[in-house]
Amino acid sequence: MMPETILIRLGQLLHSRYHCFLLCLAVFAYPAPIRAETGSEIKKVFERLDNAGKSLVDLSAGIIQTKVTLVVNDTSTDTGKLLLKRTKSGNRTRLDYRTPEEKTLLIDKGKVLIYEPKLKRLQEIELGKNRDQAEFMLVGIGQSSRNLSRTYDVKYLKEDNVNGVKASLIELRPKSGKTSAMFTNIWLWIDYNFGIPIQTRLTESSGDYLTFRLDNIKINPNLTDKQFKLNLPPGIEKVSPMRSK
Repeated sequence: MMPETILIRLGQLLHSRYHCFLLCLAVFAYPAPIRAETGSEIKKVFERLDNAGKSLVDLSAGIIQTKVTLVVNDTSTDTGKLLLKRTKSGNRTRLDYRTPEEKTLLIDKGKVLIYEPKLKRLQEIELGKNRDQAEFMLVGIGQSSRNLSRTYDVKYLKEDNVNGVKASLIELRPKSGKTSAMFTNIWLWIDYNFGIPIQTRLTESSGDYLTFRLDNIKINPNLTDKQFKLNLPPGIEKVSPMRSK
């Protein structure tokens, strides 16, 4: 699934019977019980997440995105660069994909902009009330353990490593039936040094899954506002395929 297809699919869901944008952050329920032998481990992971969230202002990283579709035994991979800046009004996120095709996704000020240089096209999607729920691939980055626990049943799985980097693997199971209709679970690999997910896997009810892995992470590199602006050449076609209600 191509990056822009993912966002368009999400936008289509806004008009479906689910009326959600994957992450329904306003659902409250009682957390599932944690086994005694894993309780101390999840507490340590939560401490790393909370400490990282307090100091995180912005970050940059390389991104490797892999989509696995089981029924046709297909794997597709996109690579690029991620920029994230936290502000009082919400996150500003930019994804510059380089392979296999160049494209830029910019999530800012309640909109998703998708720029495709080869097609000379700019798509604009209004997020409406769902502006805080657009960055599903970045769940856990800068979020507190309290917010995660409100939205998910959280379970510690094991100590693991991602591309040689030590990490704790935790599982999130959505408490909202609307969200779980899309994703049965989300796996986060929490880096020991940075205290953020360096890899995220979102598994759909079909068994297909989408994985995001970060590398060359730089915490608080002092990103500028200019880095979150698109420099568009003349003659770009601008389209607005959908609008959130």
